[in-house]
Amino acid sequence: MSAGNPVKNALKRGVKYGAATVGNFCPKRPGCSRILAYHSIGYRDHETNVTPEDFRAQMAWLAKHQTVITLGDAAEGIEGVAVTFDDGYRDVWLNAAPVLQNFGIPATVFIVPGGMGKMLPHDHDPLTSVLLNWDEAKRLQEAGIEIGGHALTRARLARLDESGQRREIGKCSRYIQKRLGEAPRAFAYPYGSILDYNDMSKMLLEEFGFSIGVSSRYGVNYPDCDPLDLRRIVIDSTDTLECVQDKVTGRLDPLAVLDSRLGAYSRRFVNRLLGTS
Repeated sequence: MSAGNPVKNALKRGVKYGAATVGNFCPKRPGCSRILAYHSIGYRDHETNVTPEDFRAQMAWLAKHQTVITLGDAAEGIEGVAVTFDDGYRDVWLNAAPVLQNFGIPATVFIVPGGMGKMLPHDHDPLTSVLLNWDEAKRLQEAGIEIGGHALTRARLARLDESGQRREIGKCSRYIQKRLGEAPRAFAYPYGSILDYNDMSKMLLEEFGFSIGVSSRYGVNYPDCDPLDLRRIVIDSTDTLECVQDKVTGRLDPLAVLDSRLGAYSRRFVNRLLGTS
């Protein structure tokens, strides 16, 4: 299934084809970690959705052909691949967790404490798009999956003043600790482009006890990387198994150019033209 805007999906496929062509001539990068970023694992009508069938095939390949590591390992730049999920959709518990357990793959799920059991504003179908409730998040935690924060309401932090960021990050941490009994160590910046968080965001993460911060900026992480500014590789509905393999093995590393400041502004412009988020 390829959900979302068909024009945007076609553009993304074209960009990936071009990046792969360039990547054929670029040396591969050893000694680095790659962090995969998923969202829903189900049948949500959105470009960031991955079907359960595709997810299982991707995890089967990953477990067989790659060194799978924890997010903590990835933050230290240890070579391998880590798996994360943004937003905390209920289908991560229903569809992803059994696959992860089957293949022995560790994972981190970043939840939105202010939206537990509800839908995010851009979603519309309660059958496919509801977020985890607190009981389900606790079950994930008990199953060995790390629970991290994704801000209280999933706000774009860079658009907020210090007081607003303090509320989004601080309450996110406190709510998770209160409901799950353990303070989160990892945080995913909502939206996660270079335009969506700033130095204030990172400073407040440290203040509220977070030791890991991940963006959605494409790229790899080396041992000397900033653990509060880690890069990730988003996997979505336009990614075939071959494309996922190319992302993991480095053939698509040239996509990192899209996550410069100019690239981020360009993507926002295209999204506005297409009416997508």
